[in-house]
Amino acid sequence: MFDNLVESWAEKLSQFLGFVLNVYNTFAGMAAGMLGQDPAAWNREGWQFITNVNTIFLGIGGVLVVIFFLMGFCADSVDIKQDFRLENILRMFLKLSLAEFFVINSMTIVQKLFALSTGVIGKIRGSGIVFQYTVPAEVTEILNSPLTNDISGLGGLVVMALLFIVTIIFMMVTAGCGMMMLFEAFQRFLKILMLVPYGTLANSTIAGNHMLSRSAESFWKYALGTILEAVTMYMAMVLSAVVTSSGVVNLTNGQTGGFYILGWILQSSFICMLTLGTVKGSGMITQKALGL
Repeated sequence: MFDNLVESWAEKLSQFLGFVLNVYNTFAGMAAGMLGQDPAAWNREGWQFITNVNTIFLGIGGVLVVIFFLMGFCADSVDIKQDFRLENILRMFLKLSLAEFFVINSMTIVQKLFALSTGVIGKIRGSGIVFQYTVPAEVTEILNSPLTNDISGLGGLVVMALLFIVTIIFMMVTAGCGMMMLFEAFQRFLKILMLVPYGTLANSTIAGNHMLSRSAESFWKYALGTILEAVTMYMAMVLSAVVTSSGVVNLTNGQTGGFYILGWILQSSFICMLTLGTVKGSGMITQKALGL
């Protein structure tokens, strides 16, 4: 009687594990799919709204260009240490032209920068590496034949009960990690959409002196870091799959039967949490790596 229950529970556990990993793969796949898109393709309505907002900011930026230019011009003209020669005047008008160019084309330039991140992600995706988790053949074999893998009788029934409890915890861990990765991908797009209109205001400071123009420098550093953050996030997800398949974190060595399944569940939980931590820290990694 116990052996029949063990076999029945083993079959249900195998299906349950497949369901758990399918939930994680669904969330992770949605996040990865978002990372390979630009905002216009991700959500046209949201991008259209930002385009309308940028039009409003464009009028403000045009006024600020004139104001900052006059501020810089006046500051240089009253500075007794400034040799106000013809080349300096030409330099100031060149800054005015650059400010006008970046204010008008700020949104277009940001869109062009997205081609950099989407292109890199496309190359990584084209390499054939996937990050989907599947139940290993060893675990499936144990669950298909539990009686021949030292899971039998009353003791085997207790082992199956413990594995069900651990798998429920495993489901909460993987589902939570998958949802948080999807949340991070959503949050990144919202940050990008919100920062785009401010480019027109930040770029207007180019027309001023070197102290004011730091706002434009800060904007482009932040924009580049946020855009390339997608590459770091995608690499973190792919790297976790490579690490898992390579067996560098292997808690199943020397284990058999129920302990092998338990070791695999603990190992997979660790990898999922490690992946989430790397995805959440991808912004800092990108900024530190590029000095932004």
